[in-house]
Parts: sequence; structure tokens; C-alpha cells
Amino acid sequence: MISSLPLALGLTALFAVTGGYALLRWSSAVAAALSPGRRLAELAHLLMSAAMLVMTWIWYGSAGLWVQIVLFGGFAVWFAADAVRRHHRRVHGCAGGSAHALMAAAMVWMLAAMPLIMAAPVTASGGGGHEGHGGHSGGAGAASTAHAGPAGWAVTVTVLLCVVLLVTAGFWAARALASGTRGHEFDEDVPGVPLRGRGDDDPTGAAAAATTAVAERAAVGPVGRLGARTDAGCHALMSIGMVVMLAAMVAGW
Repeated sequence: MISSLPLALGLTALFAVTGGYALLRWSSAVAAALSPGRRLAELAHLLMSAAMLVMTWIWYGSAGLWVQIVLFGGFAVWFAADAVRRHHRRVHGCAGGSAHALMAAAMVWMLAAMPLIMAAPVTASGGGGHEGHGGHSGGAGAASTAHAGPAGWAVTVTVLLCVVLLVTAGFWAARALASGTRGHEFDEDVPGVPLRGRGDDDPTGAAAAATTAVAERAAVGPVGRLGARTDAGCHALMSIGMVVMLAAMVAGW
């Protein structure tokens, strides 16, 4: 899908890094038998990285597009619902879930907007011409190829989404720096970590929720320092990769 070879190679390396990290997180979560929501959150990150890596090189067919739109749309709804539940339960962690929901929604838009933004070949052939060979001109059997132009409104939405994703990348970068000195303050913000089991105003319940969050964080870190800092840094990298991919779609790189 990316016509520039250096850019395609760079994005491949970026998404290979985020995908490899997500694979370590997900496999560790499965091995530690963490909550289903926690495992689902890690799986979502893995699948997003894998889809972006493949998207760098291949134009999906309509069936593949719709399967992924439904999949990542479901992830976006799940992340958003998790963030809302945390907000209603007065757990301070709803910002992270909201950012994850935005990134999943960006995946949906990227897939849905490809036919609207990227030039799709429209081939008109005469006689015995072969579709897809627009480089041959002249002769009765030659095929001529036109390209549908991008939809202006879709380009506008994509540019605005790039701005929002850059803000999201800044959010993750700031969190990566903050989490290095403030310990597990953001652990309750991890999507899928079980919410407190008692009343909203019960300090014992709040303490139990924080303890569970720390335990869940520690349980997925046996393969290195896979903590809050590296999580946020990986998400920042993923957000930047999404911005570059969307910009490449618009610019035709």
C-alpha cells in the first residue's frame, strides 16, 4: 500500500517493534492467567500492530477490509465501555482506555477510508485487452487506466484524525515520562484490569483495586521491564505510526 520503499521499510520496522512488544505482553498475560479483559486488551494491541504491518504492503480486498472493520470496531467499543465504567466507578483511570478506544477507531477509519482516499485503479479495456496493464498505450486492444480522485471530505477527516493522534502520542509520551518516577499511579488506568469490588467511596475497596492493578501489572512483566513506562512508550510509537500511515494515504507516498 505504501509506494515509497524507504517509508514502507521504516513503518515495517516500527510496527514489528510494537507488535513484538504486544506479543510479549499478551503471551505473558495468558501464561499468568490474568482476567479475560486484560488478555483481550493485550490481544487488541497485537492485532492492531499486525494489521498495520500487513497494510503497509498489501491493499486488502473488500472482504478483508470488512472483517477488520468489524474486529477493530468491536475493540473500540470495548475500550470505550471500559473507560466509561471506570469513570462511573470513580477509578481515576479512564483516560488510558479512552486513548485506546481512539486508536482502535482510527484503525477502523483507516480501513474504511482507503477506497475514498487512495487512488483505486479503474480500468477500461477494449477488444482483447488485459485489465491492470495500463502502461501499454496504442492499438485496439490496449487498456487505459484512470484513477478515482480522493474524496475531499474524507481527506479533511483524515487530517483532523492525524492531529488528534498526534495529541494522543503526546499524552502517551508524557505518561511514559511520568510513570517512571511515580510508580504504579496509572495502573488502574490499564484496560481490562478488574475494577474495585466494593462501594465507590469505600477506601478499602479502592485500596484493593489498586493492589489488584499492581499485581496484574507485575504478572505480565517476567520477560523484562514491561511496565507502565514501556507500555506508554509503545502506545506513543503506535500513534505516531498511525499518523504516518494516514499521511501516506493522503499524500500518495
